[in-house]
Amino acid sequence: MRAPPDGYTLFATGNTTHSANPSLLKDLPYDPVKDFTPIARTGNFSFVLVVAPSVPVRTVGELIAFARQNPGKVSYASANSPGIVAGAIFAKRAGLDLLHVPYKSSPQALGDVMAGRVTMSFIDFATASPHIKSGALRALAVTTTERSALLPDLPTMQEAGISPFNVTSWSGYFGPANMPDAVVQRLNTEIRKIVETPNIKAQLATLGFDAFSGQPRELEDFVKAEIINWHRMVQDSDIEPQ
Repeated sequence: MRAPPDGYTLFATGNTTHSANPSLLKDLPYDPVKDFTPIARTGNFSFVLVVAPSVPVRTVGELIAFARQNPGKVSYASANSPGIVAGAIFAKRAGLDLLHVPYKSSPQALGDVMAGRVTMSFIDFATASPHIKSGALRALAVTTTERSALLPDLPTMQEAGISPFNVTSWSGYFGPANMPDAVVQRLNTEIRKIVETPNIKAQLATLGFDAFSGQPRELEDFVKAEIINWHRMVQDSDIEPQ
C-alpha cells in the first residue's frame, strides 16, 4: 500500500486500545470512538484454551469437572488483557475457584503450563501452535463466538457450554478524527486488496492470524459493540480497573 494521502497518520491497533482499555483503565487519555476514524478491520488473532497433556482432561466440560473436584488448586496463566479476562470470565461463568497467575510474556506463561506448574492458559494461537502440534499442549476451545477458520475442528467456549463467551483479539487501521470520506474509502480499498490477497492470507495464517476485512462502517459498529462487550465482561468477572 502506498503512503497515506495528504499526510494523514494511520494507526494499526486493536482490541487492547479500542475495546479493553476503556474498562480496564480508570483514566483513559483518549476516546476510542470520537478520537479516531475507522478505516478497515484486518482480522483476528485466534486465542485458544490450552492445558498440558499431564492434565487429565480433553474437553472444556472435563476441565470444569476437574476444577470442581480440586477447588483452589487449578490455576490459569495470563500474559495480556484477553488472557486475563478470558480466564476470569471462565471462572465466573462456570462457577470455579481458579488461581490467576500473571506473566509478562506469553512464552513464559506457556513454559509454566507445559511444565505443569500452571494448569491452563488462554493464549494466542501463534505462540501455542508449535507446542500444540508437538503434543506439548492440548487445545480445548477457541474464545470467539464462531469457530476459527484456522482451527475449524476446535469448538468455541460457547459450544462447550460457557455462554456468553466472546473474547476477541482483533486488529484494524484507524486514522485521526474527521478524516474526509474520500480519503477513508481510498485507504479502505487499498488495505482490503492486501488483506484479501490469498497468498498474504496464507502467510498470516501461519502466524495464527485470521485475515479478513470490511467497510469502515462495519469497523465502527464493531468497535462500539466490543466496548460494550468488554465492559460487561470486566464487570462480570469483578476485575478492578487500574
